[in-house]
Amino acid sequence: MRILLLALALVAPLSALATETAAQRVERFLAAMGGRAAWAEVRFAHVEAVHDDLVNAAPFTNRIWNDFTQPRVRFEAKNAALDRRRGISDGRGWRQRDGVTSVMTADQVEADRAWWEANIYRTLHRLAVNDPELTARAVGEHRLEIFRADGKRLNWFVLNPRGEPALFGTWDSETGGAFGPLAGNGSIKYPKWGAMPDGSWRYEIVHVVTAANVPAGVNFTAP
Repeated sequence: MRILLLALALVAPLSALATETAAQRVERFLAAMGGRAAWAEVRFAHVEAVHDDLVNAAPFTNRIWNDFTQPRVRFEAKNAALDRRRGISDGRGWRQRDGVTSVMTADQVEADRAWWEANIYRTLHRLAVNDPELTARAVGEHRLEIFRADGKRLNWFVLNPRGEPALFGTWDSETGGAFGPLAGNGSIKYPKWGAMPDGSWRYEIVHVVTAANVPAGVNFTAP
C-alpha cells in the first residue's frame, strides 16, 4: 500500500500537465522565460554565442541582430580563420566571405526569412502580445505547438514541469535542438546553451541584449 501511494503521488503532477490547456501551457512557458510583460516589450534581440560544429576546425563567435517587427536580420561568424557575414532587409540579402561581398539568391533570402519568422525569441514576443495570427496547441504532457493562421506549424517545444524549454523545433521538422538551463539579462530569460542531438552542432550564449526598438547604429544592409 505504501508503494502504491508513493507511485500515485509521483504520477499526479504529470496527470495535471496532461489536462493543461494550450493557454495555460503558453502562460507557463512565458512565466519561465521571464514573464509575459517582459517579452511583450522585446522587439529586437542581439545574441552573441560561441558555436562549435563538425565542419569548422575551431569554435567561432556567432553574432545575430534580429528585428522582430520585419524581416531584417544580420549574422556574423568569426574566428582566427573564419569571417562570414550576411543579412536580409527589404526582401533582399547579401553575403560576405573573407571580405568578398555578393548578392544572395532568392532561395537564400527565403531561407533566412524563414529562420527569422520561426526564431524562438520572436515567437516568445508574439505569444506575449497575443498575436492573433498565432494559435497554440498543447500536445500530451509536455509539448507545445505554435501554428500560423494558415495552419502551418511554426514552432514546437517540449517543456519541463517548470515551463522551461528542453527541446525546440521549427516548421515540419521533428529534429529538434536540446536546450540547457536558463540564464537571464535582467529582463528576460533564455537557454544558456543549445545542441543538436546528433552532436553535429552546439552553442553557448555569451550574452543576449534585448530592446523595445532596433538601436541606432544597427545596420542590416551590406557594408
